[in-house]
Amino acid sequence: MTDGFRADTDALARRAGEFGDLAARAGAIHRDLADRLSALGGCWGGDAVGASFAAAHAPGADATLGDLGALPGRLDEVGGRFADTASGYAATESDNVQALGE
Repeated sequence: MTDGFRADTDALARRAGEFGDLAARAGAIHRDLADRLSALGGCWGGDAVGASFAAAHAPGADATLGDLGALPGRLDEVGGRFADTASGYAATESDNVQALGE
């Protein structure tokens, strides 16, 4: 038999609040990288080898940069879900304590 489980809702809520800062950092990294890559332009050349390289690798690189751009929003969503989970756990615990006390 187990001793049950426990959720540290205060710690979960505190950690959830850190995701906003992480999202801001990820956004700044994305903007800086996108700006630098844009300033550099294509660096593989216009010959057949360069065109072949670009055809093979540029779409994946563009997709990765796009995914990085979406990361701040996703981090904010995760932080929100953690905060909601902490709130839900705390409410359930309070309801259970009240029900058992009656």
